[in-house]
Amino acid sequence: MEVSNSLIAVFVFVLSIIVVYFKYSYNYWKRRGIPQIPPSFPFGTMTKVFLRQQMLGDRIKEVYNIMKGHKCVGVYFFNQPVLIPLSRELIKNILTKDFQAFHDRGIYYDEENDPLSAHLFSLSGLKWRTLRNKLSPAFTSGKLKFMLETIVNCGIQMQMVLIDLANASKEVEMKDTMARFTTDVIGSCAFGLECNTMKDPNTKFRQMGRRAFTQTISDMLRIILIYLCPTFVKPFGFGVFSSEVTKFFKNVVKDTMDYREVNNITRKDFLQLLIQLNQNGRLDNDEDSNYEARDAMGTALTFEEAAAQAFIFFLAGFETTSATMSFAMFEMCVNLEIQDRARKDVTWALGKYENQITYECLAEMHYLDTVIAETLRKYPPAPVYARKATDDYQIPGTNMTIPNDSPVLLPIWGIHHDPEFWPNPEKFDPERFNEGNRPKIVDYTYLPFGEGPRVCIGQRFALIQIKVGLSLILKNFKFALSSKTPLPLKLEPKGIVITPVSGIWVNLRRLEDS
Repeated sequence: MEVSNSLIAVFVFVLSIIVVYFKYSYNYWKRRGIPQIPPSFPFGTMTKVFLRQQMLGDRIKEVYNIMKGHKCVGVYFFNQPVLIPLSRELIKNILTKDFQAFHDRGIYYDEENDPLSAHLFSLSGLKWRTLRNKLSPAFTSGKLKFMLETIVNCGIQMQMVLIDLANASKEVEMKDTMARFTTDVIGSCAFGLECNTMKDPNTKFRQMGRRAFTQTISDMLRIILIYLCPTFVKPFGFGVFSSEVTKFFKNVVKDTMDYREVNNITRKDFLQLLIQLNQNGRLDNDEDSNYEARDAMGTALTFEEAAAQAFIFFLAGFETTSATMSFAMFEMCVNLEIQDRARKDVTWALGKYENQITYECLAEMHYLDTVIAETLRKYPPAPVYARKATDDYQIPGTNMTIPNDSPVLLPIWGIHHDPEFWPNPEKFDPERFNEGNRPKIVDYTYLPFGEGPRVCIGQRFALIQIKVGLSLILKNFKFALSSKTPLPLKLEPKGIVITPVSGIWVNLRRLEDS
């Protein structure tokens, strides 16, 4: 009895210390003269997020709407202070003007124990800049033209599967269908593999992609530990993604690279570009010679570095792109006049180029561009962007200072739905991005791919992939929402990117049958 009482006393004592410490931490921003959202023990200002009842991006959007008018606001993840910039001017400074004070994302990586985490998205400082300069030539228009044929071939496979489904009068869940299409595209362009996910939805590639974006309770706990105690967890080899996922992708890259070397095979894909960087540190026949740090480009990528870039190319490319495509399909179902006009735009461009999807043909699909742009505004692929202060930074025109090492989250979803910049923001209106209106868009209020030196390196690849997929669907089908699609759409609270809970179900009708 005495032992149990002693244990209870120790527990109460330790808990009291933790509570006092948290309470002290919860005045971090207030002590610095920065407004804050009142936190509560133990989750800070993110209770619903950590209880998996609300998506992080949605919570940050709420904070943006509540505190708009201030320069910035402080929030807390448990007891960890995080800054959210609110003014357009401060967001511009962080992304571009004063980039030198915020050049890192502050995302955990461990090159020794989890080498696939050391990719372009997470690396910091000189390592990031050197790698960015190495990889930038891989995404020039010339290199993307080489990959277009592969993307179109994957699109034609998707088209054939959809024709069979339409002929059988089967309802189609577009989020999964688009994810299978983008899995085939990324699998082929990043890894040189024919995944055939359109024909077989349960391929290993699709399973691993699904697993990477499905957060289990253990995943959530691991990520919380990594976020709160990065130095403590490194010796234990904790990875951001499950070991099952990282092991699979590392083996795929190694096996494919070895096979190409032994059989002297080359392909027009991203992996081939990584092989070139692995072998000689730069790309062959590079048509662009104006990139910075040319001297650094002579240093070859290690296998682990090459594998990490293929890994993030897959993760960044398939889920976000498929979500954008499925939301565009949803909005064109709800707004049939937009669907009809997009179809006419695609049909006209294809007619001009003898029914061949070429780089030039895609560039002529101007109205489809506006549909995609408006989809990216309403449903941004990344609802928040992460940055970290790399120096003490005094906010211009104020006495407030953002301390060095402060995590920063930019409220992209909130900005994209701000009625000050986007009248009637919940309305899907591609005309916001037509030739006459696009120049009127206020700077730093449309950021689907970020801005500044860390702007998404693969944005042009993503847009090409989206346009190829949507143009083939528009060319061949009319589509309408199925009764299985709940309205209004409910978004997944546990997701990393914005996705619908129950999918987007449509009925397809072949145009030749209509």
